Amino acid sequence: MFVFGYVTHKTFYFLYAGRLSMTLLKASHVIYLSSMIKAIEHMSYARELSLEYLAKAQKSSLEISTFEYNFEKELDTLKERSLQVLIYNHPGLFQQMIEFNSWEEAMDYLSLNKEAVFAFWEDRK
Repeated sequence: MFVFGYVTHKTFYFLYAGRLSMTLLKASHVIYLSSMIKAIEHMSYARELSLEYLAKAQKSSLEISTFEYNFEKELDTLKERSLQVLIYNHPGLFQQMIEFNSWEEAMDYLSLNKEAVFAFWEDRK
């Protein structure tokens, strides 16, 4: 009888720990992706300020276009590499639990979990 209780306890603990690990993994994806969105948001503010400065400094349209092109290129690189890092840092077993492979899929995943995002970034004073 003792052995049955012990095995049952270990089995349920294993299932509980597995479920908890999956929940934490999904929460980490949501937090990571929403942090990337915050970084992109701040980059966009910096872009607008830079464009305002370039206009006030009466820079040529070529310089402004070059700035905008380089900014978009850096933004695309940030999106691509941030997903590559996220996927690469998961051990093989956990890589199959990632529900997105592109930035668009990641944004769809984030929109499905927007309540968790809002709860995480909510100002709790």
